[in-house]
Amino acid sequence: MRRSTVALMMALVSGVAILAAADRMTDKDLKTLVERVDEERDRFEDALDGKLKSSIVRGPAGEADVGKFLDDFQNNVDRLKERMNADYAGSAEVSTILQQATIIDNFFRQQPAGTKGDSEWTRLAGSLKTLATTYGTSFPTAPGATVRRMSRKEFTGLASEIADNADQFKKALDDDLKKDTAVTQAQRETIVKEADALKKDAEELRSAVNDDRPSAGESERLLSRGSKLQAFMDARKVPTPTAQGAWGQMSPRLQRLAGEYGTTWR
Repeated sequence: MRRSTVALMMALVSGVAILAAADRMTDKDLKTLVERVDEERDRFEDALDGKLKSSIVRGPAGEADVGKFLDDFQNNVDRLKERMNADYAGSAEVSTILQQATIIDNFFRQQPAGTKGDSEWTRLAGSLKTLATTYGTSFPTAPGATVRRMSRKEFTGLASEIADNADQFKKALDDDLKKDTAVTQAQRETIVKEADALKKDAEELRSAVNDDRPSAGESERLLSRGSKLQAFMDARKVPTPTAQGAWGQMSPRLQRLAGEYGTTWR
């Protein structure tokens, strides 16, 4: 085996590098955030001057006065609160909310400095930015922007797929390395152990998210180990066709998972 590949293999047991990743907001914290958006919307509307409420704002459905537009905004927040659960993340509702809020933001920023409601809107806009980040976008939100968060059910399903995939990869890699006479038994056991650890990482992440617990640490371990295993597969010169086939299914799944934490895995 080439020296570079051996070095990569040995590096796998020296410790798992930690990738910079934000935590994935728990469902409980997300519900608290949505409640805060609702309350801050109320405070903003209460702070507005009556004359400003009757001003006209143009939205996707045409022109409407600010007061009516804010009522529609509230209805969509209420709809999100009603529908959001472990099986449904409410991405479509959040997209509508962010697009409506962006129109309000554009309108309000055109008003003179010191307009009543300025402080209240600044606070609400901060909460909307947090909501947007949780759904993989930004606020103000561009038209047609992708607004997406996996539900807890979707996420744990993905983690299960990664765990199953890692188990298949471990077995395939073990078989392939046994056929390579340049690989010692100790080296083979080292790399196969890392593949087995990847499966355990995925299972621990699935458990954390399923229990609605913070999961940044579990995701960092999984993604970092995945990066090292990818580096090993890239550097290996001796063909490992069975293992390559099993690993090929892993890459898009790890990338999808990384997106939930606002990072990449390679």
